[in-house]
Amino acid sequence: MKKAFLFDMDGVLADTETMWDKLGYDDLLIDFFGQELFEKVPVKSGMSFRGIFDTFVAAGWQGEYKPFHDRNIEMGNSIYPSIPLSPGVDELIKYLSDDGFTIGIVSSSPIEWVNQLVSRFKSYDLIKYFLSVNNHKTLKPKPSPDPYLHAMKELAVNPHRTIILEDSATGVAAAKASGATTICYTAYNRGFSWQIMPENADYYAKNMGDVMDIVAKIDLQ
Repeated sequence: MKKAFLFDMDGVLADTETMWDKLGYDDLLIDFFGQELFEKVPVKSGMSFRGIFDTFVAAGWQGEYKPFHDRNIEMGNSIYPSIPLSPGVDELIKYLSDDGFTIGIVSSSPIEWVNQLVSRFKSYDLIKYFLSVNNHKTLKPKPSPDPYLHAMKELAVNPHRTIILEDSATGVAAAKASGATTICYTAYNRGFSWQIMPENADYYAKNMGDVMDIVAKIDLQ
């Protein structure tokens, strides 16, 4: 039977979310939506910028999406081509491939950012599946399990034969709801106000070596 390993990207394959914070993402939100609405709307790690926009709309924002989209794309294009990659990912991907896993990426980010970052890994050719929730107009974003369920359906793999590596409470909720075994990657969780340490993952890993050790002891049914 087939088995799959699905990576989230932001906060897993690179410390992108801390970089967004350093570049002043809160300032972007305040500039676009205003201080009063910004203080009312909770923006947490793992949300897509489409999801962020929809949250502000639900809180009363009436502006158009495209200007917000364009501001995000401009900032993201300064991050993904050059941000340092997480240590040990190439070794993990090689290990997973040798062990018979089909490897995929399921990200809330636009596919152009996924390509900019993931193509820099030496093991890029071993990654067989890519899904950008941002570019898929009909999927509900994480924390809905829909992105992961869609990926598993396309890969023809059972949730009980799937392992997902996530970092955020939003992502872990999506992974757990899909029925897959869920590993929470904690290397970049520094307790910022926009980060919530997930409490319900099946396993926790501080680095990619820990992930490899965890995978080695998981008995996929």
